[in-house]
Amino acid sequence: MDHLAGEIVAGRLPAGERLPAERVLAETFGLSRPTVREALRGLQERGLVDILPARGTFVRTPTPSDAAEPMASYYRRRNASAREVMEARLMLETFAARLAAESATDDELDALQQCMRDCEVATNLVDRAQFDLAFHGLVARASHNAVIETMFASIAGFTFELILRSLSDPSVSREGLPYHRHIVAALRARDADAAERAVRGHLSLARTMYGEDYERSVESVARRQLQTFDGSAVSLDKLLDEVSRRFPTH
Repeated sequence: MDHLAGEIVAGRLPAGERLPAERVLAETFGLSRPTVREALRGLQERGLVDILPARGTFVRTPTPSDAAEPMASYYRRRNASAREVMEARLMLETFAARLAAESATDDELDALQQCMRDCEVATNLVDRAQFDLAFHGLVARASHNAVIETMFASIAGFTFELILRSLSDPSVSREGLPYHRHIVAALRARDADAAERAVRGHLSLARTMYGEDYERSVESVARRQLQTFDGSAVSLDKLLDEVSRRFPTH
């Protein structure tokens, strides 16, 4: 069964392909059916297959989050600071915007504009932060570069935490949100230089407006911010789980 996992990882078994039945796999690998069943559950836990009752086992379509999760765990263990995350975002998202200006489809631009509007009208801070995160994720996706999209997914959790910090600060929010409109306008005009400038101006606000928070760990900044909500029982972990369900990764 390790051979089967290797075939999936290497891409020699295409996404959506149905695997042979348990009986056939057992005969092929000289294993008992319970052993095969357990091995398939292991492949499912690794995100390599989907087991659908009464239908069979299918090779799962890979998503950016598959590769991003271990990277995100590493960053968190290293206690990444707001400065480190924002520097990475500047490097990543400015170039993603340049590519998106060339490659974004009309549907992607429409989705980006709708996400921008949802962020502007949302009255709940967490909802606004989720729409804000999705906006930046859509720019990464519109680059049509799978590596860039995966790199952004690996810092999506940190990005959400910093967005909470920004939107909770009236001065940062007032300065930052209008940049979304500049970004969308530049992408619609297919102006890569303007798109890069808009993203750079948007993300550079943290350096000039975060104060001491700029050098603090992202997690400490976010946890402090959550304490200002009414009813301080809000769980950061639950918020990030909700973001992962709503963030576009497929």
